[in-house]
Amino acid sequence: MSNRARWNWWSDSTAGSTADSTETEPPKDPLNEIENFDKDLLKDIKVGFRPLFYRNASTSIYVIPRIIYNVKPQQYRVRSTYFNVAWNFESTYPRQSLNDLHISAHVQSILIRNPARRFEDYLLAMNEMRERIRVSHLVRIKVDFKCLSVLVMSCCQILDCLLLFNEGKLVPQVDQVCSAGLQDLWIDMLLVDNQVPFFALQKLYEMVLPDSQYPSLVALCISFFGQFLEFKNGESPLMNSGSVLHLLHLVHSHLLPTNSPQEPPGQIQLFFNKIKSTLMPSRPPPELPRHRQSSSLMTIEPIPCARRLQDAGIKVRKKRTTGFSNITFHRGVLEIPRLHIDNNTESLLRTLVAWEQSHLTAGSYFSGYAIFMDYMINTVEDVEILNYHGIIEQTLGSEEQVASVFNGLGTNIVFIGGENDLLPHLCRDLNIYYRKRFNIWWAKLMTDYFSNPWTILSVVAAIVLLIMTAVQTFFSSYGYFRPP
Repeated sequence: MSNRARWNWWSDSTAGSTADSTETEPPKDPLNEIENFDKDLLKDIKVGFRPLFYRNASTSIYVIPRIIYNVKPQQYRVRSTYFNVAWNFESTYPRQSLNDLHISAHVQSILIRNPARRFEDYLLAMNEMRERIRVSHLVRIKVDFKCLSVLVMSCCQILDCLLLFNEGKLVPQVDQVCSAGLQDLWIDMLLVDNQVPFFALQKLYEMVLPDSQYPSLVALCISFFGQFLEFKNGESPLMNSGSVLHLLHLVHSHLLPTNSPQEPPGQIQLFFNKIKSTLMPSRPPPELPRHRQSSSLMTIEPIPCARRLQDAGIKVRKKRTTGFSNITFHRGVLEIPRLHIDNNTESLLRTLVAWEQSHLTAGSYFSGYAIFMDYMINTVEDVEILNYHGIIEQTLGSEEQVASVFNGLGTNIVFIGGENDLLPHLCRDLNIYYRKRFNIWWAKLMTDYFSNPWTILSVVAAIVLLIMTAVQTFFSSYGYFRPP
């Protein structure tokens, strides 16, 4: 072999070995070029990326947003230990809590209603819907034996309360405390953290009472909550159990307003309405301006309180509807429906608002109502004005407590309304009317000089005296310039 051939062989072998060594070397990580790069810290950070929340079209059970909860935490807590559904199973339902008479009495009462069913049968029925249960919660939960057991016991509590209330028995004999705390029971059943999927309730109801003479589960719920709330007349779109998400969703839909008044007009009112329609035929309502129609998202402008609105000449009247209904403003008259306020009103309003702030398709009706009433009521004087006009009926005892119910009710609340929401337009019209100086001057004139008969008599007497003085002055000067 020549030297030239030897050289070529050695160079080829060297190049091959160099290529092999290059291929076996691990590629350089670009992250190593970062100053003070820490692989262990990177692993800890990436562990925190695990999915904690699961939101989809089936999500219906939420945790109260912390920014809303911190305003008044006591209004979102369970008032009695009688009823509590919480998804923190380790702290809420430890093993020793199963000896609680409340839970045992309700579960035993449900088991007695259908002896052919065992507790294990209800567990198996819930296990068949485990995927629906999982996706119905915003927070990821582990649907295991403990979760299903808590769900069955919670459904037993709710169903037994509804059935006993329908039968007139109200509570089991082993528990005499619930009858005194019935006012706290229904509000605890509506708390955001106490909701259970309605399809789980429906399944358990069908297993406990197959082919029974009892009404539907939706009718039972409406009958129970209707004793404490003023539901609207007529059928609700949620009469079908398949469209109900949970108890709070059902109550929320039945508290939404209707356009028809609940009090029919009297014969005199019908007579004047007929004359008015004859002399002034009805015209179609004017179309909204283009700038209102084009906006898809509306916000509520801050408005003055009730006292300042009254000083500007705006008349506040009670609307012929009850509960949470539409608020209207037309030609200087603000009509607000009557609202009965008791110890549960604030908790109910805040619960409805928290549900709307969490669920995407719940709307913003109660959120807008909370913001509006928070603007309207600032002091005790505002409460007295609304109370004088019959808008507020309260059993709290003092106007200061009523003012504390509405003060801060709209804090940290986001109102996102569509083009069909009338409340943003109403607040805008109120501000436009309030800013007109002539309305303020006219209201001050009517308040200072025409508020009662004595001031009217004094004004009339002053005008007559002024006219007589002017006439006397005229005739005195007339004789001087035109002597006879």
